[in-house]
Amino acid sequence: MKSVCCSLVAVLFTGVLVSAYPPPSLAADPATSAAESPATSAEAKSADTKTEMYISIYMQGSRPLNRPVRLQEDPFTNTDVQGGLGGGLKIGFFPAFAGRYVGLEAEFSGLDGKVTAPTATSGGVTRSANFRLQSINAMANLLLRYPGETIQPYIGIGAGLSGGFARDLNLQHSTIGVVHENAADGAFAYQFLGGVRANVTDRLFLFTEYKYFVANYQWESEFTNGARGPSFTLNYRTHIIAGGLGVTF
Repeated sequence: MKSVCCSLVAVLFTGVLVSAYPPPSLAADPATSAAESPATSAEAKSADTKTEMYISIYMQGSRPLNRPVRLQEDPFTNTDVQGGLGGGLKIGFFPAFAGRYVGLEAEFSGLDGKVTAPTATSGGVTRSANFRLQSINAMANLLLRYPGETIQPYIGIGAGLSGGFARDLNLQHSTIGVVHENAADGAFAYQFLGGVRANVTDRLFLFTEYKYFVANYQWESEFTNGARGPSFTLNYRTHIIAGGLGVTF
């Protein structure tokens, strides 16, 4: 009987010790969980504040303002500048140190259009114009946006180089002559833009934007016999609506 009592006392004593001092593996679990939770939070925070890079493609359409074509500074006052379709590519980033509020992007785009001036006589001079206007633009844009989780509105300004190509050229001027050869010019260009981006997934987004684009083209022409002809100009101004999709990295 005495041995049984001693055994019970030993078992109870052991139980008290186990309750007071749990095994190291059990005691470490809460600490491990506590250590893992801040690490997970830090990782999530790092993902939210890292630099965002992206690439996107888009389609666009234009509606130019009617500015007169000028042949040796003589304006064709009935000029009609028509818009067309085009597309482009953007590559950009929003750095972490700016909170992803401010970004930079490189933009490459093209547009098609047409310029006409029906035959008209004024001041004793008869004029008419007809040619396709194609532009290829390389722009650098500075953007300011609200980095919302799903919807991200933004505004920006850009500057760069625009290549203006006058194709299928037919300028008629009763005093200066007839110009038929194609011509090309590289001009400084700038634009103002604003748009909205919608994040579809963590990496895929859709966007639409408006741009007001400006470039002043000055072409050197040739006569039909190959001799150097007069210069002609167009102060190009156009409204552009674009829409496309992109991927972030």
